[in-house]
Amino acid sequence: MIFQAVDIIRQELIANLVKADLGNISEIINDPNNNGTNADIIISLINIEENRISKDPNNFIRKDGGIILKNPAVHLYLTLLFTSVRRAGAYGLALQDLQSVIGVFQKKYLYNHENTPALDTNIEKLILDMVSLNLQQLHEIWSVLGGRYFPSVVYRMRMVTIDSLSEISGPLITEIETEYFKLERP
Repeated sequence: MIFQAVDIIRQELIANLVKADLGNISEIINDPNNNGTNADIIISLINIEENRISKDPNNFIRKDGGIILKNPAVHLYLTLLFTSVRRAGAYGLALQDLQSVIGVFQKKYLYNHENTPALDTNIEKLILDMVSLNLQQLHEIWSVLGGRYFPSVVYRMRMVTIDSLSEISGPLITEIETEYFKLERP
């Protein structure tokens, strides 16, 4: 579901006339041969977090009169870095690229099956929130990515869920036994 979620965002940017591609930004900006990409915006996944608050504590589901063992679904937050990779002398265009990305998500920050028919059927909805970074956080991100700063914006994507069923059936509870006993006081 991770690729499908990030790719639908790439498709949405392209539909809004933003030349975007998926990629590891550190590899692209550190390529000495400049064989990176033809895109103006590179979308990089820079962090994955689990949303434990949404976790269902049950480890089974009822199906066809029986019980199937099931680990709880994993709900994820994906942190996406949108970087303009315009080359030297095109700083103004790089800023326009970022403005276009922000504009797309300002108009449409919620992606569901009604407003995004191409959304994978296993994804209920995606919500994008801009992340405001202070200078220290920005420095840390770009230090990890290779040290050279490029104009960029960070968004957090919510509601990516990974869920699968096992084929292990559990027994039905058909009888409950209880034993009551009487304690005598000395």
